[in-house]
Amino acid sequence: MFHATETLHRYEARAASGATYEIVGASFEDAALEFADLVHEGEVELTDCETGVRRSFKIDLD
Repeated sequence: MFHATETLHRYEARAASGATYEIVGASFEDAALEFADLVHEGEVELTDCETGVRRSFKIDLD
């Protein structure tokens, strides 16, 4: 959950299908949950648009 004192980051989210989305979040974890909520897919690779750091997540949607 975002708090007013946190800095938001832009992430490129790549779904397992190869589709890409722009997601904004306070952290990688926050962005992964936002992705799952918006796209309804449980696998995502996130790239921080500023630093280029990449992380992958698998989220159980059940």
